[in-house]
Amino acid sequence: MKNHLKKMKALTIFACLVSVAIAFAYGQPQVPEWIKDDVRQLYLENNLDENAVKSIIANLSNQKLIKNVHPVQQIYTIPEFSQTDFIKISGRISEFGKTANVNLQISSPDGKTETIHSPLLETGQYFTVYPITWKSQPGTYKVQVDFAGENKSISFFHLTKTKLPESDFPPWIVKSFEWWAEDKITSSDIIYSIQHLADLGLIVNSETANPTLQVVITGEEMVRRGTTHTINVRVSDGYYPIEGAKVTLTIEDYGEDIIREFDGFTDQNGYFIFSWEIPKSFDDIETLLAFISVSGNGSSQTHLWKFQVYCLPGTSNCKIDGN
Repeated sequence: MKNHLKKMKALTIFACLVSVAIAFAYGQPQVPEWIKDDVRQLYLENNLDENAVKSIIANLSNQKLIKNVHPVQQIYTIPEFSQTDFIKISGRISEFGKTANVNLQISSPDGKTETIHSPLLETGQYFTVYPITWKSQPGTYKVQVDFAGENKSISFFHLTKTKLPESDFPPWIVKSFEWWAEDKITSSDIIYSIQHLADLGLIVNSETANPTLQVVITGEEMVRRGTTHTINVRVSDGYYPIEGAKVTLTIEDYGEDIIREFDGFTDQNGYFIFSWEIPKSFDDIETLLAFISVSGNGSSQTHLWKFQVYCLPGTSNCKIDGN
């Protein structure tokens, strides 16, 4: 443990030294104030985690302050007994202005094939999720994307029974963002620390990032039934908030039953805030899925937000342990 902490500290110091050296050579980068405001707000709400940091890095990337980067991971652990998880499958094809279904043929290691249909947005983007369970077969899966009778792309992902680390994203970079929120380091330090990750190969170039539409989602991940749950969606173009972007939100359970649907538009600050009361009908801990689609500035994106609903032991119809 001590060696691990020393290594993290050494990496942090090295990244900061690199940042100082480059800052002297090339001048100080100018970070839009709204990005740091978002970092501070996430920090105050205890939501400055790995996923939030990845979204912030995407914003910095789209403003050309760092390389166009994103973390890569295509190896997934098969869930434990009776559990279900979802793999996100998304991409883009050169069929702009068309709205139709994309067919994704997923071949498992034993050669069996199943087809999933995903709507193609006018921007040429598609998005869907693929369920994996404790019964899923380990090995390499092939994903073939077909549109209008033509094969558009082929990709792969791998399932394993071995429990992988929760993330290969360096934990010290999240701590660095906390220091930035506390004004303990400068904007130059944070930018060059991120670029150091790219130089180490821990984050790599991405051709799928969309510079015209940036979406940051925050909200509660554990909500008690009978209380109000809020999901915040912020939409920007990478520099300024986008007013009037259309946001559609659908809440489903793992059985794909729709629980709630809602749509609206972002305000002048680029925010769409969705609040609803969790029904008291849930009698156990249950994970729900919020599919959030955003359209604006001629682009569209779809995001998945997962959260859990629970009940207090001893209350009516609560079946969790202890009752």
